[in-house]
Amino acid sequence: MPASLTEEEQAVLRIPGEFYRAFSALPQLHPADLDEVAFHVHALARIVAMRAAHRAHPELIPNKSGTPI
Repeated sequence: MPASLTEEEQAVLRIPGEFYRAFSALPQLHPADLDEVAFHVHALARIVAMRAAHRAHPELIPNKSGTPI
């Protein structure tokens, strides 16, 4: 069975996108603002996605906390 994101992880992944949409509706202070926000939204998504990768391949992506996810 392939590993996938839990419902809770999927909910967490929606939050940065909501932030991006809300932030993009604000007047921009600097031309790079939206690119910077997008970079960090993608970084957060990668962190959450690594959880599914760990479940699929724990030998490649070990769990340092010692707590099963």
